Formats: sequence, C-alpha cells, structure tokens
Amino acid sequence: MLPSAETIQIILPVLAVLFLLLSLFNPVYGVVSYFIVLNAKLGDMYPALGQVRFELLVALFVLLRIFVEVQGLERLLPGKNPINRAYLAMFLAGMISVVFSIDPAISWEFGGYNLLRVTVFYVMVVATIKTRSDLSKILWAFVLVTAWIAYEPVSNYLSGEVLSQLYGGVAYGRFGQATGHVALANTLNQAIPITLYFGLASRKGYLKALSAAVLVLLVFGVYASKSRGGLVGLVLICLGVLYLARAKLKATVMVGSMLLVLVGFSASDYLTHMATIKEGIFASRSSSDRYIGLLNGLSMMQKRPVTGVGIGCYPEARARYFHYRFYSHNLYGELIGELGLASIAWFYWMYVVLKRARKLKQGLDPLDPGDLFYINVISAIQLGLVVRLIIGNLTHGSLFWFWYMMAALTVGVQNVLLSEDRIHAERV
Repeated sequence: MLPSAETIQIILPVLAVLFLLLSLFNPVYGVVSYFIVLNAKLGDMYPALGQVRFELLVALFVLLRIFVEVQGLERLLPGKNPINRAYLAMFLAGMISVVFSIDPAISWEFGGYNLLRVTVFYVMVVATIKTRSDLSKILWAFVLVTAWIAYEPVSNYLSGEVLSQLYGGVAYGRFGQATGHVALANTLNQAIPITLYFGLASRKGYLKALSAAVLVLLVFGVYASKSRGGLVGLVLICLGVLYLARAKLKATVMVGSMLLVLVGFSASDYLTHMATIKEGIFASRSSSDRYIGLLNGLSMMQKRPVTGVGIGCYPEARARYFHYRFYSHNLYGELIGELGLASIAWFYWMYVVLKRARKLKQGLDPLDPGDLFYINVISAIQLGLVVRLIIGNLTHGSLFWFWYMMAALTVGVQNVLLSEDRIHAERV
C-alpha cells in the first residue's frame, strides 16, 4: 500500500532547509531550495511559512550567497549571451507596462511582482551553473519535485478521492503550481521531456529505473486529470519524440505502445470528452473561452496598442471592457492584451532561446558520449518549450516559471560547454 500524501508532505520543506544549508558549500543547492519553494508554494501548504515570508527569506539568502561569488554575476551580463539581452528587453517591457497600465496597483500585484520573482529565479540559475554536475542537480530537482507534486493527485485518484466533473472523476492538485486538474496536467507534461531525455539517458541503471518510474507517474497523472489540453500536450510530446529520434523505428514502437495503453484504459466517457477538442470554438464554454480569450486580447490591444492594459491586468481589463472577470485561458491573448506591441519582446525572447538551443546542438557530436548528454538536455528544452507554446492556445501563463527556467538552462548549457571546450565562443 502506498504511503498517504499527508505523511510525505513534510519532505519538501525539510529538503528546502537542507539544501539552503548546503548552498554554503555550493550555491546551486540554494537554487534547488528556492525552486522547491517556488514550485510547491510551501506557504500555501504550511500557512505559518507564508506568514514569515519564507519564499522571500530563501530568495534573499540565495541571492546573498550568489553575490559573494562575484564570478557568477558575470554570466548574467547582456554581452555574455543573446538570451540575456533578449531577457533584459522583455523585462523592461513588462515593467514599463506596469507604469502605463489601466491600474498600476493591480498590475504590480499580479504582474510586475511575479515578473520580478521569476527574474530572480532566472538570475539564480544562470549565475550558479558552472559545471555539468550543477546542471544535473537542477534538472533532477525539476524531475523529482514534479514527481512529488504528481504523487498526491495520483494516489488520491487511485483511492477514489477525485474531483467530480461532467465527464467523470478527475485527479487534481491541491497545492502549488498544479492546483486543479488542468494546471496539474500542464505541470506534469512540461516535466516529461526532461524526464525522458535527461533521466532515461542516464548511464546509471538505478537512475534509469527511477526516471522510468517517474515517467509512468507523470503520464498516468496527465491521463487521470482528464484534461483535454493535457492530452494534446501528450500527443505533441509523442510527435516531438518521433521527430527528434535518430532511431525512428524504436521511437515509433515506444510511442505507439504508450498511446495504445492509454486508449485501452480510457473509458468511453473520457474518450467522448476528449473528442470535443475538434469542436473548437463551438464546444463548451470551457473550450470556447480559450478562443474568446485571444479575441479579447486583440480587442485590448486595439484600445491600448503600445503597452497594452498592463502586465497582470488581463482579468481587470476583461471586467471593464467585456463585463467578465476571468483569466485569458490563452497565452497569446494574455500577452497581446497585457503588453500590446511590446509583447514582441516576449516572443522575441522565446525565439532567441530556441534559436540558441538549435545552434548549440548543431555544434555537438551525437557519437561523443559527453556531447550526447548535452544534446539530450537541449532536446528536452526545445521539446518542452515548443509543446508549451502550442498548447498556449489552450492555457495562459507568460509569468509561469517554466519559461524562465528553460531559458536560464539554455544559457547554463552554453556556459558549461564553453568551460569544457566542447564549443568555441566564435561559433555561437
């Protein structure tokens, strides 16, 4: 019998404190600590931690540790990487939009402050990754924290504790970034590429086994959430794996087997619910709202074309202009509505990240075991970003930490490759 989720909840806050102490020896452990706090939202799980501003205290401690090591700050300079330059432009666009928003107080509370938080996280990751070992520590933190998040919803689902929907009971998260069933599916999907390309590619047998177990947990969690966007994400990941695979036949067999198992276990009401995806804007309010979110964003941009309604102000602007207060449910509607033409800075930043990732991978040799490690990491970053960009039509979240972590990891990979002389500066 599996241990109850309540009995293992204490693991994350204990690990957060432990890694914070270990950061005295290596600052990358501080990043792992802050990632745990940021992702799991321990202040929600343990109100006492929220009252003492635990996240802020951890962030200040880690930043102080980084500042002690001046060399790490050099990796953040705009001239060190085009991703840093593009990020600076995006950050300034977001903060300027706060000043010129329809309500600066709301914009700062729900937009500017969150942009500052993920910027701190970006700074931490870029500044602390010095070696392959540092990179691996952060990637394992990503995989294992996501597995921890998936454990409670999946164990509850198997024991019959579900959230009732018209199409049946669904697995749902109670805390952190995975609250609800849709957010749960998105959170688990974005960790699957890292688990697949990084974890399963490990040369150590026990790490392969651990990664395989996590992968099964994440895929089943997406299935149990019964999120249509989650299913789209899984299909896109499968297509991406086939596209990136060097051994096409082996990848086809693996992906095909997984899809057959999922369909075989799916009840008829689940499949009927998934089939409503093809109805698009004419489907239920939950589906059509994704498209309306884009149209509302375009309308906001028409009203305020240069800086938009202000970062974080989409729900407020929707209430004022359309008498309907709700999030966009559409990444592109959110960005266009909140930032107007300035949203180009966000899209350009993503373009630079993907372009840099592709260029880094082109300079590596897949027949070299050392190079293959980095090729796998870059492939996971590319696939994760592309999947999230496509399903952005079904969900919002330009301030979600995932974008910032993938960008920072790309910078980190380049820095490690340069330090190991696997690539040369003039070639990138």
